[in-house]
Amino acid sequence: MTDQPGQPGRSTFSTASSLRRDFTTADCREPAIGHLYDYWQRQRGTHRFPARNDLDPIDMKPALGGITIFEIHPKADGGFRFRYRLKGSAIVARDGFDMTGRFLDELPLMQYRTLLLGRLETLARDPVPTLVHNKQYYDERWYDYEAIWLPLASDHEHVDMLMACQIFARTPSSHIGPPVV
Repeated sequence: MTDQPGQPGRSTFSTASSLRRDFTTADCREPAIGHLYDYWQRQRGTHRFPARNDLDPIDMKPALGGITIFEIHPKADGGFRFRYRLKGSAIVARDGFDMTGRFLDELPLMQYRTLLLGRLETLARDPVPTLVHNKQYYDERWYDYEAIWLPLASDHEHVDMLMACQIFARTPSSHIGPPVV
């Protein structure tokens, strides 16, 4: 697998994201994203963050196929390594491979790995819910997507996992042209 256009079912490139760290459910375009954000808020209650154990997959059903959970593994040099704990079935189907149980540095799509690593490192250091609007290049077409990133903490205070939900538009976007690398 490489970062070459034309490989069916493979993500080849993302445009620059629109990131919002100050948002409400009303800002979520996708109902599943808004549902997940509301659920995350309810489950955290009076805590800074909910724990993974506070979340029930049944209650997250509208978003389930688009959910990815990363474990955060601190490194001795102060950095982090990220392991896919879960990669949702809709994302696996779109990408054509499953990373569950593997580390981010094993992701075969270098450009996407670089984008994810930057986002994960930022959220590990400064954990706050983040709403993303982006375009991604698949099967020689651009697709709009919305994603939300939500911190999780086993002790409700210190983030040890990051959960994302990514929902793609069903039809290609109006963006024209191949990615510029």
